Amino acid sequence: PVLMSVFISLLLFFEPPLPVELLPGVRVADGIVEFDGEIAVDAHHPDTPDVYLEMFVTAPDSREHESLVVAKIKPSNLHAALLAAGFEAGEPLTRDAAGGTVKAHGDALIVLVAIETAAEDEPAFIPITDWVMNRDDETGIVESERWEGFVFAGSKFTKRGYEADGAGTLVSLTSFSNEVIAPVWTLSHLAEVDEPVWIANRDLLPKKGERVIVRIVAEEWAETDADDESSHEPERVDIDRDL
Repeated sequence: PVLMSVFISLLLFFEPPLPVELLPGVRVADGIVEFDGEIAVDAHHPDTPDVYLEMFVTAPDSREHESLVVAKIKPSNLHAALLAAGFEAGEPLTRDAAGGTVKAHGDALIVLVAIETAAEDEPAFIPITDWVMNRDDETGIVESERWEGFVFAGSKFTKRGYEADGAGTLVSLTSFSNEVIAPVWTLSHLAEVDEPVWIANRDLLPKKGERVIVRIVAEEWAETDADDESSHEPERVDIDRDL
């Protein structure tokens, strides 16, 4: 009985191993991928309050001006890390033989983000989608009837190599057909096709340049973890709107 009690206690208090660096800049554990980045846009400048978005996370020298986060990692390394963490890739948005749209597919993912801190406390992760809102009615992106979440699309290989490495498309908001992690919805990045309405939420987005941690987990893992409501409660950024 004593040994059994000890065994049960170990099960109750055992924590899964922290992600370790597998590839440059990318940390991996079973069902978890992490990497560092920084806020890419200034949503707090009074002259440019509406920052229109096409990406959630982009690589350098790509779409930083329309992305929440920029991360100095290769998209192909993110792909490899997701495979190592146990996820299966699908495909980004494509066209079938008849010219119809085939939505992005692959393992369903949740993309979380936390402000990097030197404190010993565990960073407070929230869905990165909390940092996006509709320009017209200020509703969150997950409140949209069109939003269907993220999938491990896995970009694609062409004669030029791994497409996302050239485009810098790590985690997209609109459809580019070459991203590593894609939204399921078919929202075009072309303004003449879909009117841009998704902007950075300046009340929640940290200052430009602030360091963040991006964590990618399975959709079902995040749903289980959602019992801890405080870990997903957005915190308003204390920035004077009149600056």
